[in-house]
Amino acid sequence: MKKEKKIVPVSKSGIKKFGILLCLCQLLFLASCQSDYSEPHELSSYPSDIISTPIVTSNFPASVAESQTPINIEPSKTIGFHSADPAIHYGTVTLSSVANNAGENLRVNVSGTDNVNNYITVGGKKYNLVNFHFHYSSEHTMDGKYSTMEIHFVNVAADNSYAVLGVLVDLGNGNSSLQNLFSQSPTTSNTINSPNTTFDLSSLLPGNTREYFTYNGSLTTPNFGASSSITNGGPVTWFVFKNKQQLSTSQFDSYKAIYSAPNFRAIQPLNGRKVYMNVGY
Repeated sequence: MKKEKKIVPVSKSGIKKFGILLCLCQLLFLASCQSDYSEPHELSSYPSDIISTPIVTSNFPASVAESQTPINIEPSKTIGFHSADPAIHYGTVTLSSVANNAGENLRVNVSGTDNVNNYITVGGKKYNLVNFHFHYSSEHTMDGKYSTMEIHFVNVAADNSYAVLGVLVDLGNGNSSLQNLFSQSPTTSNTINSPNTTFDLSSLLPGNTREYFTYNGSLTTPNFGASSSITNGGPVTWFVFKNKQQLSTSQFDSYKAIYSAPNFRAIQPLNGRKVYMNVGY
C-alpha cells in the first residue's frame, strides 16, 4: 500500500518572510554588480575629468602641487577609452629659432604664421604650438623603464591652457629628421640659429598617434633635478604616445656632445590621479 505524502501548509507569515528574503537577495546581487562596474575599465569618449584650465605658475593650489609631471605609466593599470581627440594639425615650420636653451636642451621656438597654422584640438578647443624641445633620458617611464630621449610639443590655448604631446625615443635605427635638427643646434649656451629652412613636424611623431596615455600633470621645465621637490606650473593636459621613435647611437652621441648633462625631472607620485589610454578610434 502506497504511503501518501503529507502536504504541510505554509503560513502567511512564512510566505512574507520568504518574500523579504528574496528581495534582500536581489538587492545584494544588484549591489555586487554595481561595485564591479563602479570603476570603468573602458570609456566611450575622451575622459571628462581631465579638464583644461588656464595654467597656474605661483601660489599653487593643492590640485596643482599634488599633480606633478613626469609619472611612471603602467599600461595595465590605465583606464581605456575611444576618442578622435586630440586632432593634430601639424605641417611644416620654418626653422627660424633653433635655440640652445641655457646649455640644457635643444628647443625649437614656433611663432608667427607657423604658430597659427600648427595646432591641436581637444574637445573642440584649440591649442597652438609654441615650441618643441628635447629631454634625455626620457622624463616619463613605462613600467619603470626609461627611454633614451623624449620630445615635448608644447601647445597653448588662447586662455593660457596647456596641452603637451610627448614622444618617447629609443636607440635603434637612424632618424634623418632628428639628425637634421641636431646639426642645426647652436653649440654655445643661450644662442639661436636661424637656418630658415622648412621642417616637417609629422616626421617626429610616431606612425600611430591614436594610441596614447593621457592624464593631468604639470610642466617639467626648468630642470629641477632628480632630488628637487619644487612645485611646477599646472594643470597641463598630457598626451604620451604609446608608440615610439628611434635614433641611432651615433646620433644620440652627437646630441650629447652639445648637451652633456641629462635634463629629466624625477618621477612624481600619482597621488590618486587616473591615467587613461586611448585604445584607438
